[in-house]
Amino acid sequence: MITIKIKEKKSSIVDSTKKTNNSKKFNIQIFTALVGFLLIYAIMVFLALPPNYNYDQGDVATENIFAPTTIVDEKTTEKLKSQAAASVEQIYTKIDDVNTNIKETIEGFFSVVSSQELTEDVITQLRTRYMDLSDVAFESLNSLSSEEINKVENAVLETLDRLYADEINIQDVETKKEEARNLIAERDLYNESLGMEIINKVIQPNMILDVEKTQQAVEDARSKVQTVTYEEGELLVEEGEILSSEKIDLLVSNNMMRNSYLDDPYLIIGVFTLLVTIFGIYYIYLKKFYKVLILNDKSRFAIVVIMFSFMVMMTIPISAFSPYLVPVSMMAMTIALLTDKRLAITTTVFFVIISAFGSNLNIIQIILYLLNGYIGAIGMIKITKRADVLRTGSLVSITNLVLIGSYNLINHNFGLNGIIDMAYGTVNGVISAILTLGTLVIWEYAFDITTPIMLMELANPNHPLLKKLMNNAPGTYHHSIIVGNLAENAAEKIGANSLLVRVGAYYHDIGKSLSPVYFTENQMGDINPHDYISPEKSVQIIKNHVTKGYEMAKEFKIPYEIRNFILTHHGDGAIEFFYHKAVENKENPEIDKFKYEAHRPISKEEGILALADSVEAAVRSIQGINEEKIIDRVEKIFQKKLNDGMLDDCNLSLKEIKTIKEVFIKVLNSVYHQRIEYPEMEEKKES
Repeated sequence: MITIKIKEKKSSIVDSTKKTNNSKKFNIQIFTALVGFLLIYAIMVFLALPPNYNYDQGDVATENIFAPTTIVDEKTTEKLKSQAAASVEQIYTKIDDVNTNIKETIEGFFSVVSSQELTEDVITQLRTRYMDLSDVAFESLNSLSSEEINKVENAVLETLDRLYADEINIQDVETKKEEARNLIAERDLYNESLGMEIINKVIQPNMILDVEKTQQAVEDARSKVQTVTYEEGELLVEEGEILSSEKIDLLVSNNMMRNSYLDDPYLIIGVFTLLVTIFGIYYIYLKKFYKVLILNDKSRFAIVVIMFSFMVMMTIPISAFSPYLVPVSMMAMTIALLTDKRLAITTTVFFVIISAFGSNLNIIQIILYLLNGYIGAIGMIKITKRADVLRTGSLVSITNLVLIGSYNLINHNFGLNGIIDMAYGTVNGVISAILTLGTLVIWEYAFDITTPIMLMELANPNHPLLKKLMNNAPGTYHHSIIVGNLAENAAEKIGANSLLVRVGAYYHDIGKSLSPVYFTENQMGDINPHDYISPEKSVQIIKNHVTKGYEMAKEFKIPYEIRNFILTHHGDGAIEFFYHKAVENKENPEIDKFKYEAHRPISKEEGILALADSVEAAVRSIQGINEEKIIDRVEKIFQKKLNDGMLDDCNLSLKEIKTIKEVFIKVLNSVYHQRIEYPEMEEKKES
């Protein structure tokens, strides 16, 4: 017996805290979360990086190379712009009075030469005022007659008139000088070199470069050159093409020729920062709204991490085939069933953010994913059977069909591809529902978590444990049904999990099926087996209904959340009746030996059940029951539980406890109300 007690105590304590299973499981879950992040990170980096090629200039391409995204060929574009700019002719502005001014200069020069003797003072004056001719030229002029001087003057003026009949810019001056030499040579001059020296001194462009207009023309020419771009999927290099330096530069500049992933540290850091930011915000959200349900529950946290990572990894290959086949609603339905409906919607939003980046989703695909997740989550609100999952999947299929069809109409996509997309979207919902149902059992048993579907199955009276309780301990079974009714109504009123607490009530006393006659609700007549055994033996039998019941539930794979109701419905309280009996027998008992080897309720549902169990048992024993006695007994039970600290760990507020008490009184009055006694009918005697 001592060995059994130690084993039971160890089992109850260890199982109640889940340390045996969760110490290793916790490490595995942290490892899984880290692996999940690294896998998503690696996939995102792989998707963000373009394909890698290994070529040198002059190599022959062994494959077609396509643009992984929209690529701008900046070098080729700049080359074309430079060519366009170079082809722009310079723009000049004509100076109309150049020829007139030159004529006036020549006429003034020859007027002085013809009228005055060319002394040094006159020559200095001519050089300063008109033109700086050489000494030889002035000597020639001094030796010429007036007629010859006039002839030189006329030849020069006529030549200049011929030259300025055209536009002369700075580049044309030397050419015009050669033309002037030929024209002068045609004249019968005594001294041709004199005429040419004069022309060389006075000739100047009559066209000046307009820098502003020329620059504007260059800019206009450059702006007209279209940027050389390659759209995603467009051919960059054709198989068999000899790679030029331009094509090599294009591949290198777009990170398509690299030695390793580390060649692009900016991308590595960018993706890491992006994911850390997204998951950081997601973690803050969980900490704010789901600290107890998710972050403090390692199983549910692991489920969210694994499901999220799995979906991201699965999305990549599926979206490459068709993004309309990605089973987003499967993730939403699974998380909604195993954790929380609102969390499923939020998780879908974060999933779509990452998928949009990794798979380049368009607007209709983003909308489709978000709606699929929303429908999948809200479809799990009132789920009672597996067919409800298929119903939700069908709704997803119809939604996808309508949305994709509408998008095709907007874009005039009436071809085969549009029809195929609609078919994929329709199949998506059905596949999501099937995958959800197929994997649900794995999640339930791998992580020991209840779902509404599992709870409905456990509530079936044909379950072996419930049938055993019904057959062996019908009084306890009836008690469990009433406790379930009490607890369910109270849970609904305060917003707790009513289905969970009702099923927990059905199983909380299954240990009594092993020794049913030792519990008053199963005793017939006035015989009480406890009258014939010691209080210590009685206490051990009473305590065994908790420890043995827990072991039975564990043997039948009952989920932990239900098993814990068995451990917590009496908490660590004392079995006072037998303790006082031992005191009366003057056995000097130790109070600790008369306490349950379990722990107090740690959830609202467990607290509700503990109250319902005590209240139902106490009210059932009232003699001459009426509403006043029910209220008085319920008040005393609640006060005692509060004084004993039974509810200290289950997060029930005083307002919620008051509401629970009111619900209990109402339900118990309807169950145990006084009934009128019908008079017996006397049988008529046959005459």
